[in-house]
Amino acid sequence: MKKLFYLFMVGAALSFAKPYNIDKSHSSVDFEIKHLSLTKVKGSFANFEGKIDIDPKTKIINSFAGTLDIASIDTKDQKRDNHLKASDFFDVAKFPKAKFKMTKFENGKIYGDLTFRGITKQVVWEAQINGPAINPMNKQEFIALEIEGKVNRKDFEIGLSFANVVLSDEVKFSIQLEVYAQ
Repeated sequence: MKKLFYLFMVGAALSFAKPYNIDKSHSSVDFEIKHLSLTKVKGSFANFEGKIDIDPKTKIINSFAGTLDIASIDTKDQKRDNHLKASDFFDVAKFPKAKFKMTKFENGKIYGDLTFRGITKQVVWEAQINGPAINPMNKQEFIALEIEGKVNRKDFEIGLSFANVVLSDEVKFSIQLEVYAQ
């Protein structure tokens, strides 16, 4: 009887979860890295996509996966962007996409596998889930997610010839997602 109750509760909880679509016009994937140990250089990836399944009542993320189009990198400097696409950094010709797949969501943290340059590493990122709410413009339910995390670029063999003092090993990511119920 206890097992039957447990299965019912799991089934009931899952019935509230639903897939959401990312509204790219109100979302962003941004990063920040220190240059010469003093200056923060910021950039973003303009082209990305993903799928997220979230329970709006409990604010539990059941699944989350996404990809970045590395060629869409934008640091507001075309020469630097072209260098970042080259083989000593992202090597866009061989590795045009970065991928993320969540493995667990727990206590406001997203655990997952992040892949750059064909190298996959486990990451843990902080997530703040705001909403759900109804957009007064289109009358649709939406949720906003703020995701922040750090990676070591050298773990992914990105810019190995640049010392930490020139280009920090740590790269901070800030992801803002506005997602709408399907």
